[in-house]
Amino acid sequence: MKYFYLKIILFTVFINFSANISVADNLSKAEEFIKQAEITTYQDESYDYIEKARKYFKEEYDTNPYNIRALLGLSKTYQMTQNRNDAKLYVLKAYNLNPQDPKLQKEMGDFYYNFQEYSTAVEYYKLALSSGLLTDPDTNIQIAKCFEKLGDSENAYLYYQITNQVNPNSKKALKKINKFESKKHLENTDKDEEEPKYKYLYKNKPISSDEKNKEETDKIIEEINSYY
Repeated sequence: MKYFYLKIILFTVFINFSANISVADNLSKAEEFIKQAEITTYQDESYDYIEKARKYFKEEYDTNPYNIRALLGLSKTYQMTQNRNDAKLYVLKAYNLNPQDPKLQKEMGDFYYNFQEYSTAVEYYKLALSSGLLTDPDTNIQIAKCFEKLGDSENAYLYYQITNQVNPNSKKALKKINKFESKKHLENTDKDEEEPKYKYLYKNKPISSDEKNKEETDKIIEEINSYY
């Protein structure tokens, strides 16, 4: 009898182990299809990969609705086909399982970024930074890209610099920093080459060196010097 129960236990362990392997295999297959969809240059082929990935993710979600990989995978497939409602549904399901997880906070940021809601994306990215991803270059560069999209060059430049500090090998960050610095240099050069602001201020009022007008002349010169 003892051996009978032992066999049952071993059989149960084997079944659970096999099931876990099956889930991992399905999710890995789905994620591989996503990668293929991202690199192919053919729209029809990309859509076919996305559909295959969605099928595997959905199978795992139906088996376990709390599987975060499956939830995020489903959201990803809908983001790639610009289906905002379904994409948000699944990413929120994942996020609500553990709202304090910085990786899930970043996923929320990615969702809003992909749908061009950059201000909201920044909120979630910054939340992710404060929750544990402070030195994550990907999160920092996403914030920089959001600010750039929003036309906030100052903050964009700041976060590109931060990205470069935490990941000196980031070619994109370095390229952006050089671009901003070149633009700033050109703006300063243009400013230096502008005509002096005082050029026409006193064209109808010649400066007299006559002793009688010395006080007025000194006053005008002082005003002119204040423009430097």
